[in-house]
Amino acid sequence: MRRCLAVFSALAMAAAVAGCGNAVSSSSAGGAGDPGVTANSITVGSIANVTGILSSDFAPVVDGVKAYFDMVNAEGGVDGRKLLLPGSDQKDDQGTPSTDLAVAEQLVEQNHVFAVVGVGTPFFGAANFLAHEGVPTFGYQVSANWDAGPSLFGAYGSYLDYATGVMSDAYVANQLGATSVGVVAYDVAQSADACQAVVNDFPSYGLKVTFQDLSFGIGADPTPDVLKMKQDHVDFLLTCLDVSGNVAFAQAMAQNGLDAHQLWLNGYDRSTLQQYGSLLNGVTVALEHVPFEAAADYPGVYPGMATYLSEMAKYEPTQEYGEVALDGWISACQFVTGLRAAGRHLTQKKVVSAINSETNFTADGLEPPLYWPTSHTGPGPGPWCTSYVQAESGNWVPEFVKGDSVFDCFAQGSDALVTPRTGTPGG
Repeated sequence: MRRCLAVFSALAMAAAVAGCGNAVSSSSAGGAGDPGVTANSITVGSIANVTGILSSDFAPVVDGVKAYFDMVNAEGGVDGRKLLLPGSDQKDDQGTPSTDLAVAEQLVEQNHVFAVVGVGTPFFGAANFLAHEGVPTFGYQVSANWDAGPSLFGAYGSYLDYATGVMSDAYVANQLGATSVGVVAYDVAQSADACQAVVNDFPSYGLKVTFQDLSFGIGADPTPDVLKMKQDHVDFLLTCLDVSGNVAFAQAMAQNGLDAHQLWLNGYDRSTLQQYGSLLNGVTVALEHVPFEAAADYPGVYPGMATYLSEMAKYEPTQEYGEVALDGWISACQFVTGLRAAGRHLTQKKVVSAINSETNFTADGLEPPLYWPTSHTGPGPGPWCTSYVQAESGNWVPEFVKGDSVFDCFAQGSDALVTPRTGTPGG
C-alpha cells in the first residue's frame, strides 16, 4: 500500500513528537475475551484526527464506518447483534501520537470496546499498544507502524512498501509517451522515500529521469523547479506531494508554459477539481480502489461501489465521494466480515484469526483482493493492481480502462499488463 500521501505537511512535525507513541500498557488482555459484546450488541470505538492539523484528511474515516454500520443494522445486525459506535467512544487524537495512545488506552481499559474501527490519523501512536492488547483494529494506513501486529488491519493491507507499485507508475509514463521525467517530493522522509523508489526504478522501464527534487520545502515556491524542468524538456511529472503542493505545481506550470503530463499519487477529490477547473485538465491520479465514477459509467459491473454511493447518500451524504470515508467503509466491512466468520460465540482472537485466514477480501467489490496471510508483512502474492482517473473538463474520468475493467495489473518488476487475480472487481 502506498496511496494516500495527503499527510506530509503534518509529518513535518514528526521529528519533534515521534518518541511519544511507543509506550505499551502494562496490562494485557491478549485479545482473548469479548469486551463490549452483549446478547444484542457489539460496541466499538474509533480514533481519528478530528481537530488537529489536516483533520479534514482523516476525520471522515468515521463517517464511512457509521454509514456501513447503519446499513448492517438496518438489515438486522450481525447474528442479531447491532453494531454500536457511541459518541463517547469516538475519540479525537488531535493529530498527535501521545493523545492517540491515551485515547486508545481509554477505549480499551476503561470503555472496554471490542474493537477499534475507524482509525484515521497521521501519527498512529497507539499501534504498538493495540497490537499488544490483541484488539481488532481497522483503518486508514498512512504509516509503517500498521505492521506492528496481526490484529491491525489497514484498508488496503498493513504493509507499507514504496517500491511496490512503481511498475504501475512506469506504465502510465510509457502510455503517455514520456521521454523526460521529473520527480518532486517534500523534504520529509515519507514523501522523499516514496519518490526515491521511482527515481531508482524508472530507468529499468526505459524511462529517463532528467529532473528530481526530493527536498522540496513544504509551502515553497515551485517556480524554480518548473523553470528547470522546462529547460530539461520534462514532459511527465510525478509528484509525492499533498493536494496543495500538487496544485501549486500545476499553477506554476501553467504560468511558465511547461506542458507536461502529471501523475499524482494523491488528489482524487471532486471539490479540488471544482475549485481549480481547467487547471487540472489532463492530470492523472493513481488509485487503489474502484473509482466512484465507475458505478455510473459501467452499470452493473461494480455493484459494490453502487451500494457504497447509495448508502452514503442515505446516511452520510456530505462524504459520499470522499476517499477517506471510503477507507472507513472498507474498514467496517472488513470488521463485519471477520465477525461473521468468527460466529456467534465471539472473542477478539477469533475475529483476528478469521480475518488473517482470508485470501480474497475485496470489501464487497471495492478493491483488488487482499491476501491477509501475508498482508501484514509483505505486498501479497500479486499481481499489483491500480486504477486511474483523469481530470477532463471538470470531471474525473476512469483512464486506461480495458473493456469495462478499471484495474490494470502488473507483476513485480514489469509494466506489462497481466491477468488480475480471481475476484478482482470488474475482472
